[in-house]
Amino acid sequence: MPALRILGEDDVRAVIDTDQALDLARRTLRDQAEGRSFLSTPSAMTLDATAFGSGRFKFKAANVGHLGFAGIRLISRRSATDTQACNYTALYRHGGLELSGLVPERWTSRIRTAAFGAATIERLCERRPLVVALFGTGHISHEIVPMLARTLDIAEMRVSSLRAESMAAFVAAHAPQNPFRLYAAPDRASAVADADLVITLTDAAEPLVTPGLLKPGAVVCSMGGRNEVDYGVMLESRRLIVDDPDFAAEVGDGGAWIRQGHLSRADFLARIDAIAYEVVAGLKPVRLSADDRVIAIVQGMAIGDIAFSAFALQQAERLGRGALIDLP
Repeated sequence: MPALRILGEDDVRAVIDTDQALDLARRTLRDQAEGRSFLSTPSAMTLDATAFGSGRFKFKAANVGHLGFAGIRLISRRSATDTQACNYTALYRHGGLELSGLVPERWTSRIRTAAFGAATIERLCERRPLVVALFGTGHISHEIVPMLARTLDIAEMRVSSLRAESMAAFVAAHAPQNPFRLYAAPDRASAVADADLVITLTDAAEPLVTPGLLKPGAVVCSMGGRNEVDYGVMLESRRLIVDDPDFAAEVGDGGAWIRQGHLSRADFLARIDAIAYEVVAGLKPVRLSADDRVIAIVQGMAIGDIAFSAFALQQAERLGRGALIDLP
């Protein structure tokens, strides 16, 4: 009789650490380059039932070949920032039709976003001491700092946020854990000045990175869901790299630029020079010359959610974690 394994948040946190997350993101991006990991068509379906007192639902499916699973993200919330959201991934093992697992997404969505961002960023940056500017002190920023420390040669990291207390707490949490200087930089222009890498991980509604700030050869990685990078920075940049073209055209800076009338959706998609997996797999170059500024929009995709949930399920099976329910 087939059985469904249901994991809790504690189960997921117990079976994935920082190094495993990075390795999983790298392997999944390479698998995507080989055509074995891919998104559904269409990539998402939505249903708004708020008029009936329910939520806004989104369903996103993907296949992850190297782990042997397909899955569906089941997103249930009233808004994008709903703290009561109830999001799960339903998993189906290759070779069968039965539902194999149900995995909560609250933490996996954070660590997979950080891991796929770090796995992409490590291929965008040169192998030399780097000055990094990090905008945002939320959950994903906390996850990405140890990943960046593992993948980059960081000379210093400047942390910028709207609230002084959050910057101070963030620095206190991470500075003692790292050999490089990590400090608060409340002034945005000063944070970006001479930075080799700028990462935006915020809910900012107005641009944090504006024209004239990025030095030649710099990388800005936009990972938030609203408008963090001014369109003028796009005009100053020679290369545009995204992880999911359709999603980037709707959410985050790409979607904002389109809604602001700077370019059409078709123009935005045509402007993309490479997909993240193409860069990670070495199929396309990051730059054409050393002075090329690069914008990367890396927000996470369903392939990552399915990969992290499938890995968590495999580890939970090995360790006997989670609740088993016999299916009829």
